[in-house]
Amino acid sequence: MIALKEKGDARARMEAVEDLASQDELVRVACTDDLPHARLLAVSKVTEDQNLLKVVKEAKGLDVRLVAVERISSQQILADIVKRRENLELIGVCFTRITDRKTIESIAQDPDCNPVARRMAVEHFADESYLAEASEAALGRKSREAVDAFVDAYGGGLRGVRAIGRFRRSEKALKALGTIAARGGECGGLAIEYLCGGLGSSNPSLKRCAADELANLRSPELVGCLVRSLDNPALREPIREVLQRIDTPEARAALGQRET
Repeated sequence: MIALKEKGDARARMEAVEDLASQDELVRVACTDDLPHARLLAVSKVTEDQNLLKVVKEAKGLDVRLVAVERISSQQILADIVKRRENLELIGVCFTRITDRKTIESIAQDPDCNPVARRMAVEHFADESYLAEASEAALGRKSREAVDAFVDAYGGGLRGVRAIGRFRRSEKALKALGTIAARGGECGGLAIEYLCGGLGSSNPSLKRCAADELANLRSPELVGCLVRSLDNPALREPIREVLQRIDTPEARAALGQRET
């Protein structure tokens, strides 16, 4: 194996990282290698939250630290990162990964926490409270007017859709996104993107909910939005399954083109 720290052929260095099995070595490469692609490949192979936390604490590149945070699942570790006086971009990514309401509330109420992080936690906590307390009618397909009011409460238009999209780990939010998606337009396209992201969830219930909402799409425009997401290898198979359920001429054509 070549020395990973040496300047040399980038392809050879990437192959060397690909062959690494030692978690300690992968953490070291992710933290210190001069080649950005080598760092990112290494962090993609790091497992266990404690190892990822080492990368967040010690890596010299912000790019690899952000990727490490995105792969951490422990709510407590994410909260600990937020509570330190960290890079604001890192804090923002942590908040997208924290789903436990009590954890967010604890950050908002901690006087020793970074003031900016506390303010962000207050905003997230307020939004999550609103979402949790919203009526089923406002988040289902039974009342389009109620969903409109719900989106408007979050700022309206794309801003409102993005706010709801932050809570796509909630079935209620996914159902609201499904209602928005069915209307098409720019907001509908963005809602479809969030729902496609839900297909990649590790939570079977959320994955099923996102698939059910997408399977209701019928117009060529909306099916086209869904077809474009086939370019994402991680989502290709679940999107194909949704297209089979939609079974419109456009959906069948997209499946046929991908098979030939």
